[in-house]
Parts: sequence; C-alpha cells; structure tokens
Amino acid sequence: MPFMYGPTRKKCVRLSDFDYSLAGAYFVTICTQDRCCLFGNVINEQLHQSPAGKMIQKAWLDLPTIHPRIQLDEFIVMPNHLHGIIVLESEGNYRAGTRPAPTGFSLLDLVRIFKSMTTVHYIRGMKQHNWPPFRNRLWQRGFFEHVVRDDDDLCRIREYIRNNPKNWDTDPENPCGS
Repeated sequence: MPFMYGPTRKKCVRLSDFDYSLAGAYFVTICTQDRCCLFGNVINEQLHQSPAGKMIQKAWLDLPTIHPRIQLDEFIVMPNHLHGIIVLESEGNYRAGTRPAPTGFSLLDLVRIFKSMTTVHYIRGMKQHNWPPFRNRLWQRGFFEHVVRDDDDLCRIREYIRNNPKNWDTDPENPCGS
C-alpha cells in the first residue's frame, strides 16, 4: 500500500525505486500543517514575510552548512509553504574548506532535519515573541518532491518559484485569503 498523507489522503508521488541520495537537482515543496499561513502575507503580488517567515528563510539558507553535498538554487518562503530547488553534489565533490561527510545522506534526511530544526526555532518564537501557535505540528507530514530531469525542467521550475507570489490570489491552495 502506498504511503498516504494529508487530509485528502493523497498518494505519495515519491519514486519507490529511486535513490534520493544520488547527486542531482530536486524541487521540493514543504507545507505547514493545515496550510496555516504563519510565514507572512502576499499583498498586491508582493510577499511580506513575518518574523517566522524570515526565520524559515534563514534556516533554508543555512542548509549548506549542515552537509557539504548541499547546494541551493531558487527558493521562496510563501505564507504557508516553501518551494526550493536543492542540488546534492556527488560524493567527494565538495566545496573548498569542507571535509567529506558520511555517505548515504539523502534528500529525505535533509527535509527531516529542516523540519525538525525550524519547528524548534518556531516554538521558541511562540514563547519569546508570541508567534501564532500551530496545531500538533508545524509542518504537514511528508512533502512534495520532483527530480529535476534537464535544463528545460530546471528553467520551468525556477520560473514557477519566482512567479509564486504573483499567482497567490488565484492559487486554489491559498487558504489565507488576500
């Protein structure tokens, strides 16, 4: 039986026979639990991040410091989700000044670390700065991922990410109301 997640019980689109520790580019979308808008607002097609949204952005930008294989490409933190392109470099092809890390590190590990780290920081923000609470968990279970197949695919995804704030008012996944 395929892994099921979310309130609509969607099928997991993860490729069952694909090794997500392989070098390559991956497009990911990570959504808040219940699609709660905790990270800001989109007003007149312009994204306005809350302090929590700025924390999420900083955590995303810090990802390359946790593992030497990680490179970031286009990304955006929206009011209730994050879109990003992550590039995993091949084993042994590390940035200057870094050392090899244990093998087997995958996209799944990276998303799990990101969710855990940002949840801890968000809870701290709730206690210290009265950030809005969340129900049960900050992030919904699972995430969407797409293996970037070629340069055309990469360009299309980058454009989609860049245009996300412009399309927010008509996005059926926008529960925030604009």
